[in-house]
Amino acid sequence: MAEIISYTDLATKAGISPSYANQIINGARTPPRPLAIHIYNKTNWKHDSIAALTDEQIDMLAALDPWTPQDKRPDASEAA
Repeated sequence: MAEIISYTDLATKAGISPSYANQIINGARTPPRPLAIHIYNKTNWKHDSIAALTDEQIDMLAALDPWTPQDKRPDASEAA
């Protein structure tokens, strides 16, 4: 794993809550792959879940399944 950044820096750059960022850094939570790629693109820090991927693989996966912040996702009740 690359050098770990502070959870506040991770939260600010990735647009996630500080508590969630802290859990990711401390290994209590594993981010979904799109979020792990988003984090890498914003911070240059690779979570263990994507550490073995090349930049080309990461770019392909990001194009196929991009990260959508929670506040930008359609409401579940609207999908019904």
